[in-house]
Amino acid sequence: MDCKVFLTGIVSATLTVAFASPAAASQWHDATSGELLDVGRPISDVNATTWAYAGSAAHEVCGLRGFVGGFLDGHQSGTRKGIICVPADDGQWFDATNGQLLDTGWPIADTNTASWARAGRAAHEFCIQRGFVGGFLNGHQRGNYKGVICIRADSGQWFDATNGQLLDTGWPVPDTDASRWAQARRAAHEFCTQRGFVGGFLNGHQRGSYKGVICLR
Repeated sequence: MDCKVFLTGIVSATLTVAFASPAAASQWHDATSGELLDVGRPISDVNATTWAYAGSAAHEVCGLRGFVGGFLDGHQSGTRKGIICVPADDGQWFDATNGQLLDTGWPIADTNTASWARAGRAAHEFCIQRGFVGGFLNGHQRGNYKGVICIRADSGQWFDATNGQLLDTGWPVPDTDASRWAQARRAAHEFCTQRGFVGGFLNGHQRGSYKGVICLR
């Protein structure tokens, strides 16, 4: 079981990364294999990695750079993996209890065994119950607690994407419960960037031909 690492968010002046000030908005970064290794979460292939492991890796990479959290967008090229980092102005970190997630209707006993779609629904309901537009589990857990990053309503937008719109991204998601997390993230990323957002994620919910997507500004 992963344990949450509490980060200072202090950025060394010697780091050469493609980030502006984290106070601005959510930002996209191509994380190197070395960066992921340095946070203790090496990822050689996003398609062969669990969502929880990938989530904790992104959280650590973003946290070291002063962001409240982040997530992999599912894209990769060579030694680089796409990451969206969320600043504190745009999101808030919660330690959700198992009971609080149970109250959403989507209990998560263990992030390492729960499906990404179920975890997405749990985080979404947890966050909207607290006035946010949505959110995601960051993959970390300790005892009775699971890390959740909630997105502020003025920093994101919820869309009901059709199966056709997701197909048009090149990454179809016919069923969130049967699709892999990395493919779903790629679909959401393309859907959101096509609409002028920095990226996004599927929230796990679906009804008929519609899938919930949270896009980040």
